[in-house]
Amino acid sequence: MRRKREPQEVVKELNIGGKIKKLRMEKGLTLRDVSQKTGFSTALLSQIENNVVSPPISTLWKIAEALGVKIAYFFQETPREGQDYCIVRAGEGKPVARRETYPNLSFYSLAFGKLDRKMDPFYVVFEKDQEMREPMSHEGEEFLYILEGTLKLQLGDKTIYLNEGDSIYYDSRISHCAAGKKGTKFIAVLWRLDRKI
Repeated sequence: MRRKREPQEVVKELNIGGKIKKLRMEKGLTLRDVSQKTGFSTALLSQIENNVVSPPISTLWKIAEALGVKIAYFFQETPREGQDYCIVRAGEGKPVARRETYPNLSFYSLAFGKLDRKMDPFYVVFEKDQEMREPMSHEGEEFLYILEGTLKLQLGDKTIYLNEGDSIYYDSRISHCAAGKKGTKFIAVLWRLDRKI
């Protein structure tokens, strides 16, 4: 059985911080420029670029938008812009740094091999019981399909329970957060509107 790698190991292997710094410099942007575009402090951005901090998906999304690339760019070992398809075999989903908001969830990218895509599909696992946290919202849409367990989703002022085989599609500009028991597994497909710098 393959040893499960910690998120920090994944970030270090992929050199996400180094890719962010290289891309930022290629575009002639300073840390202050990126800070103004994302709302993150220059200190945090510097720590991310030096792989001291593992950025959660929501943070990485904002940085990707500010730099004019898809979030997948940072998970490519060899960028494959323009390739028509990518296959991710069973058990080979690429581990992604966990969200700060949801420290008990593991995310596995199911399309890390395709750079120029419109959606980001993930296999998500609750490693421990997860209580409700501060809701978040962002441009775009999300689709969830429950594989195992029960997911409690707070969507705006509604509380929705999703069981195995259930799915939901929603506008992610609505504030949302999720909770569930250890072992809950689901597929999450996220789509964000493109933004130009």
